Amino acid sequence: MTKIGCIAFFIALFNFCAAQQAPATVPSFSSIRNVYDSNLMLQNALPSSGKIVFIFYDPGCGHCQELGAGISKNIDKLKEVSFFFISMNDKEYVDGYINMFAKGLKGKKNVSFWKDQGVEFIEKMMPENYPASYIYDARTKKIIKSFQGESDVTKILASITSR
Repeated sequence: MTKIGCIAFFIALFNFCAAQQAPATVPSFSSIRNVYDSNLMLQNALPSSGKIVFIFYDPGCGHCQELGAGISKNIDKLKEVSFFFISMNDKEYVDGYINMFAKGLKGKKNVSFWKDQGVEFIEKMMPENYPASYIYDARTKKIIKSFQGESDVTKILASITSR
């Protein structure tokens, strides 16, 4: 391999590795709006205490459905956690997801559903798989842990409750 080829390879490898890491702090979001009230912006809804959990999901994804069902079953144990379910789908698909897989999340003050109008979440959070879950400390806005493609709620809950 030539010197230029080696340099290009390492630059590509570095860019790939860098792209696969969740942001160390919660980024600023400008175009993600609440599914049920488009006047509400995600950035303005972030709490300053407890934990923040972003779940990037697709309503038709089986793993996403499992995760929603698991969180729904455990939601009463997680009152200090704010869940932000973020999708690129319209309200009717979100409603179907909730009604079929996560009925226990309806009406919970610490659970909300959001639509990314473009690709802002993907660009800033760099998800690898559905569902992509990101746990942040709400006070410091620093990351605690992220999960890619994980539908086993017990693994995610362990990270939420361990700190």
